[in-house]
Amino acid sequence: MIVCAVLLAACSTKKNSFTRRAYHNTTTRYNYYFNAKEIFKTTNLKLKEEHVDDFSELIPLFILPNEEKSKSLYPEMDKIIDKCSEAIDRHSIYVKKEEHNKWIDDCYMLIGKSRFYKGEHFLAIEMFEYVAKSYNKKPERYPALIWLARTNLKINEPGKAELYLKQMDEGKEPPEKYQSEYHAVYADFLIKNLNYDEAISHLEKALKVTKKRNEKYRYNYVLAQLWLKKKEFSKASEYFSKVMKLKPRYDMMFNAQISKALSFDIDGKNNDDIKKMLVKMLKDAKNKDFLDQIYYALADIAFKQADEPLGIEYLKKSIETSVANDKQKALSYLRLGELYYSKPKYVPAQAYYDSCVAFLPETYKDYENIYTRSKSLKKLVENIFVVEVEDSLQKMAVDKEYRDQTISKLIKEAELEEQKKQELEAQNLNNNTTDGMANMNSNSNGKWYFYNSTILNFGKNDFQQKWGGRKLEDNWRRSNKQANFNFEEEQQATNDSISNDTIVENEKTKPEYYLKYLPLDEQKMTASHNKIIEALYALGNIYREDFADYNHSIESFQTLLQRYDTCRYVLPSWYNLYRISLLINDDAMKEKYKRLIIENYPESEYARIIQDPTYNKTTREARKRVDNYYSIIFDLYKEEKYSTVLTRVEKAKSIFADNHIQDKFDFIAALSVGHINTRDSFVLALENVIKNHATSTVSAEAKAILDLLKKEKSTQLPTTTTEKYTYKPNETYFFIAVVPATDKNTTKYNESISNFNSVYYKNETFKVNSIFLNGLNQLVMVKELKTEDFAKDYFKSFKLNNEHLAELNSKNYQYFLISNSNFIEFYKDKNIQDYLTFFNKQFGLE
Repeated sequence: MIVCAVLLAACSTKKNSFTRRAYHNTTTRYNYYFNAKEIFKTTNLKLKEEHVDDFSELIPLFILPNEEKSKSLYPEMDKIIDKCSEAIDRHSIYVKKEEHNKWIDDCYMLIGKSRFYKGEHFLAIEMFEYVAKSYNKKPERYPALIWLARTNLKINEPGKAELYLKQMDEGKEPPEKYQSEYHAVYADFLIKNLNYDEAISHLEKALKVTKKRNEKYRYNYVLAQLWLKKKEFSKASEYFSKVMKLKPRYDMMFNAQISKALSFDIDGKNNDDIKKMLVKMLKDAKNKDFLDQIYYALADIAFKQADEPLGIEYLKKSIETSVANDKQKALSYLRLGELYYSKPKYVPAQAYYDSCVAFLPETYKDYENIYTRSKSLKKLVENIFVVEVEDSLQKMAVDKEYRDQTISKLIKEAELEEQKKQELEAQNLNNNTTDGMANMNSNSNGKWYFYNSTILNFGKNDFQQKWGGRKLEDNWRRSNKQANFNFEEEQQATNDSISNDTIVENEKTKPEYYLKYLPLDEQKMTASHNKIIEALYALGNIYREDFADYNHSIESFQTLLQRYDTCRYVLPSWYNLYRISLLINDDAMKEKYKRLIIENYPESEYARIIQDPTYNKTTREARKRVDNYYSIIFDLYKEEKYSTVLTRVEKAKSIFADNHIQDKFDFIAALSVGHINTRDSFVLALENVIKNHATSTVSAEAKAILDLLKKEKSTQLPTTTTEKYTYKPNETYFFIAVVPATDKNTTKYNESISNFNSVYYKNETFKVNSIFLNGLNQLVMVKELKTEDFAKDYFKSFKLNNEHLAELNSKNYQYFLISNSNFIEFYKDKNIQDYLTFFNKQFGLE
């Protein structure tokens, strides 16, 4: 009895005594905290093993779970939270407003970290704030402040993160125990704010005190990358060498070697050693999947040593040897594109930019600028080819000797091409093309088919004449594709196609085939000249607006004026040349075109703008106000507020009379009428658009819709099908999986979902059952999810789980969330698509 009394006294947490502290400290540490910490360490180790760095970007200082990974960590993190919560509940000695169990703060911190890893960042912040306040005068506050900074950085609150970092004794460093993490987190904050100089300083401090090997090579690598960004090549090379000496895992070791090569300093001492290292890496079998990166590094060295031909050769080898790294392939294309763009040689530049965009991830930091330049180059090159093709065709039309020589050459090329084709078919060889346009001859010397403008024009016209507008797809020759066909019939069809192709290709050996494309009569010649006029004017504007290439812009406008001095673009071209003169500070040019405009077109808007600078400003501001007003109306249309759209459009007529986009106002009003009014009203509104804006592009769109309505009279106009459903965030929700009635595994799915719930949501009580919706579908239901946020979290976790729910998720069945009251309406109506329209619009979880 005495022993029991002593034990009971020791177990009590009401008083602070040596025996009580000893018992509760020991029990908390070894029965709870130790086990929870081991789970956390194991989870962290697994995260690091599975993590894949993108070494083309700054690698992260800390390996943290993304949203998908966070969902998979729920079971482990919940175990930690449960163990630490139980330790606090049973063993906290909180007496006289002070905690006397020295492991309780560690338990709180582990709970906070577990919340962080689950993606429950605001709950994590609450826990860290509690520790920081409760231990305000003790060292235990430092890790709490550090993790508060980390969490706020994660939720994109850098201002708050900086405040917490500066709370460390008013900006002083914390005790040595916490200095490594403190400086690393501070560096992370500075990197995100692009303050690389101070980030380097903090990382160097972190390296001095850290004892963990994996932290050392990661910090060294980031330091090297930061020096590389600053173009301090010798410092970058120094830190990459430190990484290599630490012998990290192979992916980091390999990229450290490559990056050291990219840090090549032309004035460095060990340049030959770096090149030898790369050549040796090319021969290493382990690097067969990384040859593209090695060649890219060799190209970089070649460019730094001013050996451009060798650099281009290495970049092409990088592209050819790229097997699994689309991003590296894109970067090699980009390097070539930038090279030719800088010369400028826009035709090859366009080809490489086009290929770059095809492989570059949309998440790449400069994707939008690269994509925009690619599109601008495409427009430019298309117009360049128009001028080249039409000039060539016109020359052939008027110069019989040149025409005969050219056609003779084309016939010989066609015969040679046919001969080679037949030889290849006889040998049963596959003609595997390389990566498209980007492998063409950059000089465009006519050897590569698609950059010989004349042949391109003949081939394109011939294809369209024979096949019409066909998509690039399987069986493109066949206009009527059937899912099932007889092999013998298909073989015969193929033979017929081949036979027909042979006949068409034989036509290319006759002069008549080429003559039909030439502008040999007045009508065709006029059309050809008009194409050149439009293309030259477009080129002048593209060079000026998209590339600020004023020399080429001037050349295009002046060529247009010299060749077609009576065309409709004379005045606009003069004005564009006047504007360019202002940009390049050419006074003589400015006076020339100013005089031409004022003397020849004194009443034009261009003359008014030149004579009164405020006139142009007023006009621009008025247009800007109209454009802003239209963007507001367009947003209202996207939000399906059609009545408000109609009201705003009417208001625009009184506010902005005779504005430059009235066609767009009228068209969006007509579309709104189609959503909320009768079919006849919609038809009338579209007819008015066509009548009032016959020359506008919206007229063609309105006509297309009108034709569709007339063709499909039985088709109802789009109406709002979601009006019967209402958004009620305070209700409980059901999770629904729509399973076809033919799938007989619903019982198995129910069991899998129940197992998933017991592991990932073990503190919740869900009901899982299935019911038939109709003869085609059944519903697997999970209920009840208590809040909207909780329901969304469950939805994401469910879709991302590939352990318990792998079979069900592999089916790609439709999932959605639905509130209690909306489910009643849904079950009455039984229209899945109607509810999905509401769900996708309201929740945006798909």
